[in-house]
Amino acid sequence: MLNRTPAKILFLLVISGLIPVQAFGQEAADTFDIASSSLYYPHRFKPKEFRMELALSQVKLPFDWLETAIQAPLFHFHANYGLPKGFALDGRFSSLFVSNQISLGPRWNYQTADKKLSFNVGYDVAYTFGYLNQFGFASSAHSWINYPNASVGWRFKDVAITLKGEVVVVTYFSSKQGENEITSDRNFSNGWTLGLYMEQRIHKNKVLVLGLKNAYAKYHFMAWPAFSTFNRYYNIPEFYIGLIL
Repeated sequence: MLNRTPAKILFLLVISGLIPVQAFGQEAADTFDIASSSLYYPHRFKPKEFRMELALSQVKLPFDWLETAIQAPLFHFHANYGLPKGFALDGRFSSLFVSNQISLGPRWNYQTADKKLSFNVGYDVAYTFGYLNQFGFASSAHSWINYPNASVGWRFKDVAITLKGEVVVVTYFSSKQGENEITSDRNFSNGWTLGLYMEQRIHKNKVLVLGLKNAYAKYHFMAWPAFSTFNRYYNIPEFYIGLIL
């Protein structure tokens, strides 16, 4: 009997040690899914699901448009709202104080059964407005822009990669310099954009977004005072960093 006592004690210690480890393992089970925690990866949002992002981007405007090399970052508030049958509503507010854009549009998302490949199509309508009443200027502008778009995404564990393309069509533009006003309601093509976005989990359900985007356009809402001066297409690169909350 004495020889069995150490074995019993060892057995009880092992069992008592396994119980809390097992309980802790169940409590700490990681259910994170990058496919359902992103904004750019075109997954199917649940109805009434709401997700938002705060972001900054640096847009390198053409030298021809600027009198100085100093450029301020653009602030973004971006949100998605889930709708039935794979649809979602995408909204964004972008601001540089003197230049602003509000966009809203639907998305239809589709993804394969293994959730490793997905795509969507969408159509955004944006209203832009800008004012400059300092430093001797008395200028303003506003416009309506349409963005038919499509995205394709790939998922790799805790990382999602999305390629997004847009066609840009300006449907209305009005610019006022003092008492002089230029208005156009004739639709014109303003080129296209192509962006590559990576979404990476950084803490719990928080996701970091890094993006590179290029616009091939002759008008950018950030530089609306230059619209009536230059009538040619430019490459306009943009670096993007955001946090999905």
